[in-house]
Amino acid sequence: MSETLKRVQARARELARSGKFVSWRAVAFELRFEPDCLEGLGWMASPAAQEEIDFMCREARDRPPSPRRDANAA
Repeated sequence: MSETLKRVQARARELARSGKFVSWRAVAFELRFEPDCLEGLGWMASPAAQEEIDFMCREARDRPPSPRRDANAA
């Protein structure tokens, strides 16, 4: 597996876990604007990758937001 592909997979998973994306398509769109990611986007054409990223997006969006700590609290 190429280093570029590994990097694209890691970044796609990171984006999916962020809770900002609703599906693999949104993640793939975002990756198009990152340097050298076009080479690794072929991976996201696979149904298994799409299912994985969709699941991660759903999980992240269904998770309740973590409480923010007051920056001034000690």
